[in-house]
Amino acid sequence: MTRLAVLILACLAVTGCASELVLDTDGALAVIPRKVSSTGHIVVETRLNGRGPFRFVIDTGASISVVYESARAKAGIELAPFIQVHVLGMTGSGLYPVGLVAEIRVGDEAWESARVAILPDTAPAAARIDGILGVDFLSRYAVLYSQQERVLRLYPRELVAENSYRGWDRIALRDLRVGDGNVAVFVLDMYIDTQHIPTVFDLGATVNVLNWRAARALDVLLRRPRRSPDVYGVSGSTEVLAELRVWRLRINNSFWRNRVFLVGEFPVFAALGLDRRPAAIAGADLFGQRDFIIDFARQRLLVKSRD
Repeated sequence: MTRLAVLILACLAVTGCASELVLDTDGALAVIPRKVSSTGHIVVETRLNGRGPFRFVIDTGASISVVYESARAKAGIELAPFIQVHVLGMTGSGLYPVGLVAEIRVGDEAWESARVAILPDTAPAAARIDGILGVDFLSRYAVLYSQQERVLRLYPRELVAENSYRGWDRIALRDLRVGDGNVAVFVLDMYIDTQHIPTVFDLGATVNVLNWRAARALDVLLRRPRRSPDVYGVSGSTEVLAELRVWRLRINNSFWRNRVFLVGEFPVFAALGLDRRPAAIAGADLFGQRDFIIDFARQRLLVKSRD
């Protein structure tokens, strides 16, 4: 099996020399075609218990993977007796049964004896997708999202070096634990102008979101939203209070321009303890236009620098 390799560049300076690595993107365990749905979600095909294919969303904001009820029935997934799991979404939360999946196959990679949350088909997303691949699956690998090639590449997570890579910006992630101490989400540091805003890294979110405290801290003129006044999630919907166009934002050494943020008091902020300070959610809309690598094992996100 070909392994993910890195090449160390020679440095000729006598002192102050920092080694720099070149990322070799060959040798993936699996190369998975991906699509962007009409709603902006990153979608891949999976097989459940040898059946399918099923359409699954890549979601770094979901600590547990999800299968919707109709897909559960088609795949013959049994429910775990007397077990429920708490699922937290942007617009609310709830308790749901747990399904026991013999195998979830994504490309050439198989996840055996998986436990997933089973959500009803009445959930808004169920009409368009069959399930969600969350952090419990993604953290098994280093995951490369290729914007131009339109694929995901899964690498052994232990073979990505603890170094910086030439041409890739290293963005620190920190886990935010709630409830019983399980990892709920990963947070990074975003700056709009000079305002620091802790931001949930959530590829399942197709819109960028600010809470009201963040919007007020920016001290800018807000406008009424031009799109639907509601955002729908796992449980119900939340009203969008305003819309803000951000002309320039920074995450570590990476910059984005001309991005729209929706402003609202989304229940997820309170559930994560982020409702009393400026906070945001950013995902597919922000990161989907460039290559990036999710490296949960080392709590970092590598983002390809713009040429």
